[in-house]
Amino acid sequence: MESAFANNFKKSPLTREEISLIASTNLSVKEKHHLRMLAHCLECFKSMNKVDHDGLIPSKEIWMEWCLTNPIMVKDDEFVQVLFDQLSGAAIQLEKLSCALKVAPLHLQLRDLIAVYETVEG
Repeated sequence: MESAFANNFKKSPLTREEISLIASTNLSVKEKHHLRMLAHCLECFKSMNKVDHDGLIPSKEIWMEWCLTNPIMVKDDEFVQVLFDQLSGAAIQLEKLSCALKVAPLHLQLRDLIAVYETVEG
């Protein structure tokens, strides 16, 4: 079981430290899950963004190009559709958050996301 987790972890855009930081918050299990998903999408967007473009969320065309360069995703159309749905929702949330914090979406950091989640709950 540990080796399966380790293999999946290697593919995650979030580091062990980032996952631990999320786990250490006082958020509910559901909120931690949402926060992990949003942070995961943010890191995916950052990895797609070859050129900064002022820290803006990449276009859906870039999302597709990014998916097509991943051999696992190329083989799973259903997963790509679910991922696009998640990325679409995350893009909206990150843009709203970035406006509130007056920073470009891809310049957001995990600590920014945590601060917002804790403020909403607090």
